[in-house]
Amino acid sequence: MENTSNLPLVEKSPRTGAKARKTAALAVRYIINIVLGILFISPLLWMFVTAFNPVQALGSQITSITEFLPKTLSLNNFKAVFTRIPMVRYLLNTLLYALGTVVLVLIVNSLAGYALAKIPFRGRGAVVMFIVIMLTIPFEGITLSLYMVVSKLQLLNTPFAVILPSAMSCFYIFMFRQFFTGIPNAVIEAAEIDGCKPLTVFFRIVLPMAMPVFVTVFILEFFGKWSDYYWPMLTLTNSDLWNIQIAIADFNSRAEHYGQFMAALTVCTLPIVILFLFLQKYYIQGIATQGIKDM
Repeated sequence: MENTSNLPLVEKSPRTGAKARKTAALAVRYIINIVLGILFISPLLWMFVTAFNPVQALGSQITSITEFLPKTLSLNNFKAVFTRIPMVRYLLNTLLYALGTVVLVLIVNSLAGYALAKIPFRGRGAVVMFIVIMLTIPFEGITLSLYMVVSKLQLLNTPFAVILPSAMSCFYIFMFRQFFTGIPNAVIEAAEIDGCKPLTVFFRIVLPMAMPVFVTVFILEFFGKWSDYYWPMLTLTNSDLWNIQIAIADFNSRAEHYGQFMAALTVCTLPIVILFLFLQKYYIQGIATQGIKDM
């Protein structure tokens, strides 16, 4: 019989224990994220379920988990939304306001941010500092003066009253400026040596490189204008020009039951959810590149 006293003992490697602890910590992190995700998405899920539920099931849906998922899907709530109010008109109005604002925001703020990042001029640092200071002023602080300007220009009850005041944003100027600062100057100088003018450099060289930040601003501004209620409520008294948020607020007081109101909210929410699903990759990439650089 062989002597096993001289055989080496197999000990547990410290790396194995560290790997097990890392795996356990990762599993706990995933579980916490899943629970938080369910909590955050539960109001949206309840809105969708309520919109498709028949009227008689709404009472038990709140008190019983078994009745939460409808046994039969009904489109009656959506039919009521599109027949009781001109929902298509309000959707088109909101789309006009959102797209018009987004186009102006992308052009005006990107050019301003590019000038502050790549075009040297006297007082550029003071302008950047002024923009940063303006970021601390809420929109409610300038609402009265902005309303007076729009009124003096006789733009009330027109699409321009909603679109033009949002064309310039200190936040977006600063965001574009931060992104353009990270673009090497050698790329711009090489284009200028080849005879490109500043606007040609911007649109043909810089713009394709800055697509993530453009998409990020597009999403932020489109979502903000789509869900805007405060400013359109002040400037649009003609019901034919209402956006979707004012229309839903008015419909809430006239809806026959809670399901119809949830159907109206679902119609309002679905376009931006679908848009975000298509553009989320660029949005995350644009946010990830927005590091705070030295001013």
